[in-house]
Amino acid sequence: MAAKKKSKFENKFKSTAASESRTANVRDERKVKDEQPKLSFNFKNFDFNQCPPGQTLEKWQEEKMLDKLVGRFVEVCSFTRQEAVQQGLLKVYGDFPENSHFKIPPHIKGKVSWGTIRKIGGQKPRLAGYIIESVFYPVFLDKDHLFYPSTKKHT
Repeated sequence: MAAKKKSKFENKFKSTAASESRTANVRDERKVKDEQPKLSFNFKNFDFNQCPPGQTLEKWQEEKMLDKLVGRFVEVCSFTRQEAVQQGLLKVYGDFPENSHFKIPPHIKGKVSWGTIRKIGGQKPRLAGYIIESVFYPVFLDKDHLFYPSTKKHT
């Protein structure tokens, strides 16, 4: 019996067994088109060095606002960025507000898009920070609406 002659281009390590195939036992994942990620939070740049005008978590706990903040986290994370804006829960300003009572912390470098999480137990309280794609980075607790103060509208 003559031995089978190997081609010089034949891969001597290639297996033809189905179980050893690269695609064997691999489940194809279905990707839903146009599905946007839900919002999430990253607390790496929280700044408690500007109190006042900001507050600490302990102060929000004393004033019974911390539970409202956590509830808002849960709610906001069920929405995409666009949905949160449409619901009035997220307000994106872009540049840091010129008339803010806060200052950009030195550890935040580069241009970021600033905004607030709103409707935290009343009209004034806000969580101020910046957003990159679908991640909100909280920086300040602002119970008195001093991050982006607005003038009262006269009726």
